[in-house]
Amino acid sequence: MASARALILAGLMLFSSGVWAVHTTVGPAWSTLTVDEQRILGPAQKDWDHLTLRQKTRLVSAARHFSKLTPDEKVRFQKNILVWTHLPPASRDRARKNYRRYHALPPEKRAVIRSRWRAQQSVVAAPATQPAAPTAAVPKP
Repeated sequence: MASARALILAGLMLFSSGVWAVHTTVGPAWSTLTVDEQRILGPAQKDWDHLTLRQKTRLVSAARHFSKLTPDEKVRFQKNILVWTHLPPASRDRARKNYRRYHALPPEKRAVIRSRWRAQQSVVAAPATQPAAPTAAVPKP
């Protein structure tokens, strides 16, 4: 009985001490990153202490591959880093799954998807300079 109490007490002490709690300071501290990694990941600096270990690890890995990106990819990376770090985990996982599915497709199907996506983006990005044409009213029966 005494050993059961001691075990429960030890468990409560561990739990209350924060050993099992998720800390925002897990993973590499911002100050431990190289100058290049800090420059590349600069947009995420103010949120760095709130990122999970997994997020920090992935971002540092991405920063290490940054030099291999094309100039356009580098700009896109810098632009999207904040959006990505603020996405809920389920959304990030869904994006990764879609990325893997897309790259598993044959090149012809990827080209079709890419052209459809670009067409959609041009419609979304186009300013509404002309009002939409009125649609004919459908008479009610």
